[in-house]
Amino acid sequence: MNANNKSKFNDIGFLSDESSTNHVALEVITSDYFKICKNLNVLAHTILDKAIVHPDDRKEVYITLYFQRMLSHYQAAIIMAERGMVHQVEIMLRCMLETLFDLVAFHKNEGLFNALIWGDDYQRLELLEHIREQQKITATYTHDELDDLDKIIASAENIDREDFKIYIKADMAGMLNEYRTTYSLFSRTVHSTMHSIETDLIFHEDSDEIIGMNSFSQKTGEMSLLLMTSANYITVGMEVLLTIFPSAENEANLSPLKNGVQNEWKKVVVAVQHR
Repeated sequence: MNANNKSKFNDIGFLSDESSTNHVALEVITSDYFKICKNLNVLAHTILDKAIVHPDDRKEVYITLYFQRMLSHYQAAIIMAERGMVHQVEIMLRCMLETLFDLVAFHKNEGLFNALIWGDDYQRLELLEHIREQQKITATYTHDELDDLDKIIASAENIDREDFKIYIKADMAGMLNEYRTTYSLFSRTVHSTMHSIETDLIFHEDSDEIIGMNSFSQKTGEMSLLLMTSANYITVGMEVLLTIFPSAENEANLSPLKNGVQNEWKKVVVAVQHR
């Protein structure tokens, strides 16, 4: 296509040729971290494709469903990153993380899986009461979360699967820190909070005067941070799937990719420190 015929961002936004060919987009798609993300996607699809799911094994079924959904979120993040859609990548990261909470929580906790998939109101209430009792020892929930849990338990006649809130599953997955940090941060983007909206403002370097607005990502650093985070999440998902559907070949192929992710993280951390 002739350069003069390429569609402009100012005309049709992220659907334009310019959004995927500007200098930031080109830096992203030619980077080592982007290549690793795409290689992780190939392996994730291989693992998913080779998985022999037994329909009568509901745990296999649901673990596979959650991984499949998370993988599609991961692919969406990569596609959006190619066009500098930083906020949309943040949203997909939150979607990935929420799915990963379920995936890991189900994998680690047979009782949670049974209560949500097979159980009735009584079994779910019993599990919630057990979780509440555990909090006397672990004390991982905030006061608001404890109040919320108490209210759910008090409504014993109307407990359904949706009453197992995100913080409960994140805790049971051993990922409560991710819930309190990354998930909470990107929830602002999902809900277009004022804080999230204001991140697109450009201020004068010597004052608080507004001099412009960002329409798309202007820094490769923020995109590398987001994509490497997504690489971490998809790696955790693959490790879970490989415990359900073991494959020496796929495990061997995952190992060098994990090393590659770690090496790229060192570059990302250095870049952030020098910004």
